[in-house]
Amino acid sequence: MPAPLSFEAERSIIREMTTISGFRSQLFRAANEVHQLTPLQAQRLLEGAVALIRCMREQTGMEPNTEAPDITVRLLEIAGSAPDRSEREIRHALLESADIIRLLTMILDSLDEMEASDGP
Repeated sequence: MPAPLSFEAERSIIREMTTISGFRSQLFRAANEVHQLTPLQAQRLLEGAVALIRCMREQTGMEPNTEAPDITVRLLEIAGSAPDRSEREIRHALLESADIIRLLTMILDSLDEMEASDGP
């Protein structure tokens, strides 16, 4: 079993999670260093990503696609079973989460720009 992250490293993760871009960076970093993550750390990151994705979706007014399983449900399933998942599965879930957050950030930025240009 890989060594867990140090207390300082975990505190750094928590500090970076305070911004969307910082959290997204942390997801990428964790995916690249997945062999150093404990199952609990992977679970926390994925659960945080799901919470952020759902919040960002709400801000955009976007609803999940009802014709396909919601990605957040699948990410939570992976998070909940992190000890039984391969490094590859965890890495993929972390990267997928970061990509969704990136796309939602772009959408929110575009909506903000549209609102600003529609101003008085």
